[in-house]
Amino acid sequence: MGNATQISTLNELLAHSDFVSLHVPNLPSTKNMFGKEQFALMKKGSFFLNASRGNVVVIPDLAAALKSEHLRGAYVDVFPTEPGKNGENLFESELCGCPNTLMTPHVGGSTEEAQAMIGEEVAAALLKCINEGST
Repeated sequence: MGNATQISTLNELLAHSDFVSLHVPNLPSTKNMFGKEQFALMKKGSFFLNASRGNVVVIPDLAAALKSEHLRGAYVDVFPTEPGKNGENLFESELCGCPNTLMTPHVGGSTEEAQAMIGEEVAAALLKCINEGST
């Protein structure tokens, strides 16, 4: 695969990666799995993305890594406490005001458009199962 190389440990991966994208389930073993130590091990100037669960990252530690400019930027769409609805306190987070930080609520599947598309996909799959016997 091109210039891909196998890495033995997470710490080694963090030291060599320009981008770290976190996608892990919400388990006792993943709670606070990324904090001060992991951010310090990351390559200076790298980017961190969390699209997994809000409690796997220690948010104040991520904010500190961004403010110190050890990390060049971050994208977060999950939070320990999810943002409020429109008109409410949308983002009360230590990440507010951090440089090169993009925050979005983890609601992609909750929009009216997404729900309509899901309904269409389910209906099409049911019709295919009924008419063709396949899924």
